Amino acid sequence: MSLALDSGAAAQRDETMAAMDFAGKTAMVTDGCSEIGFASARLLSGAGAHIVVSGSDSRLGKRAAAAIGAGTQFVTADLADLGSVDHLARQMPVDVLVNTAMVHDFATVRGLYFLVAAVAPGMQRLGGGAIVNLTTGNSTAAAMVAALTRTWAVEFADAAVRVNTVAAALPHTAAACPLGRGASPLEIAHPIVFLASWRAGAVNGIILDVDGGAAATPSKK
Repeated sequence: MSLALDSGAAAQRDETMAAMDFAGKTAMVTDGCSEIGFASARLLSGAGAHIVVSGSDSRLGKRAAAAIGAGTQFVTADLADLGSVDHLARQMPVDVLVNTAMVHDFATVRGLYFLVAAVAPGMQRLGGGAIVNLTTGNSTAAAMVAALTRTWAVEFADAAVRVNTVAAALPHTAAACPLGRGASPLEIAHPIVFLASWRAGAVNGIILDVDGGAAATPSKK
């Protein structure tokens, strides 16, 4: 997947609409070099957040960080590598964790688990926070993330840490979507940022389908 570093006028307008939601907050976005991660980080930055993005490609990551906004930090990390996950988690306490890195096998689910476990206590010390995960397609890994999301939502509720997941259908999955198309990166990023914001303060433990109606379509026997 290529990274479009030109935010465009539409993204600029979207950032203006969401301005100041995250003023004074720090948001970490895993795989901020992906199109969805980049779009999410841009929106969060435009809404006032200090951004930390991670990715496995340092060259692309530094380009993405420069395009996201002033002060954006890039950390080389791969969810499949627990050593780099630990390094990422130790960067700083964060108010928001957005996991847009693709979770597709046991190793990446394990990395997600340890990252959330490491970041959540810092959120509690800050007075609360929000974690938003991303899944795509129907897979064992996606089902595991959904189960973890619901478990974490209950486990961290007393610490005022909310956990939700966006289950997205990408543009190439158009045939399975009643709308005739999947969602664009920006259409996926907006719900992610909403779930991370104070506007979703009572939303906890949900799996939000952003899939053009694919999940509502009866399966063919």
